Amino acid sequence: MAEPLSPGLTLELEPEERRQLTELAAAHAEAATGLQAHAFFREAPVLAQHLPHRLRAALTGMRQHEDAAFALVTGLPVDDEAIGATPDTWRDPAAIRRTDRYESQLALVGSVFGELFGWNTQQGGAVIHDVLPMREFENTQINFASQEPIWWHTEDAFHSHRPDYVGLLCLRNPQRAATTVSCAADWDLSDPKYDLLFEERFRHRPDESHADAAEPVKPRALLTGDRARPFVCVDPYFLEQPAAPAVAAVLRDFYAVVDAALQQVVLAPGDILVVDNHRAVHGRKPFQANYDGRDRWLKRMSVSRDLRRSWPARTTGTRQILDGNDH
Repeated sequence: MAEPLSPGLTLELEPEERRQLTELAAAHAEAATGLQAHAFFREAPVLAQHLPHRLRAALTGMRQHEDAAFALVTGLPVDDEAIGATPDTWRDPAAIRRTDRYESQLALVGSVFGELFGWNTQQGGAVIHDVLPMREFENTQINFASQEPIWWHTEDAFHSHRPDYVGLLCLRNPQRAATTVSCAADWDLSDPKYDLLFEERFRHRPDESHADAAEPVKPRALLTGDRARPFVCVDPYFLEQPAAPAVAAVLRDFYAVVDAALQQVVLAPGDILVVDNHRAVHGRKPFQANYDGRDRWLKRMSVSRDLRRSWPARTTGTRQILDGNDH
């Protein structure tokens, strides 16, 4: 019998906890998306101290002990009428104004783990991103796809300063498209052939969401640390394929191990999913977009446990936006 897969941390908010979080986020919603948004993201770790104690304790425990590779927070209300139609493009100004309180909620939850940041090569340098279907991208490996499944991956695997955590807040998901998660603790890597995955011999290309980002030069290992609970950095779709047939064969076997441990999480409106980007990979099952204003719509964040170490990649004027070119 196969071992049960690692459970994520699941926390359903109580009514008073929902009230605390929504009121705190609403009080700072305009700042989260206005001209002073970067100042809000810098202050957010302080504001997050006012989140419900049980929520802060659970998420801080996940950060400190790393006993769960993902967390699912449920119970937040979403006003489906007030958020309006799912826009047909990212960072639509009117759509941002309608959903600023939800971006604030996501930012506050993420700030329990560290500091939010964005890329100058992605969604115009925004810190909070829209995840929604766009017809011209429906068959690509990008968050605007729909018919194409998003292969499981480490977020921004090509970059030295990839996020430590990736967070998603669901506004609507009528197609019930599943987010996939595979936790490294569930992978059987006992076979010595997987030793080569711990060697610095692999290169990733920037994924298609990073406009014009240059390819990094330095090779990296796909796995590091304890092989029983390794840290992972892999994006199969954008990994430079090895020339040696033996290495390619090991990769195929490794991918099968990860596939066997995939779990599906169907996000409902108000759900927040936070994935440890070093302890798990994530992806998405395909779905049929209708482009009728009612399609799946999420907000996404990237979080660094220690943004100080990213100083070589900072862009001029702010610590919140990093250079997507990995120098």
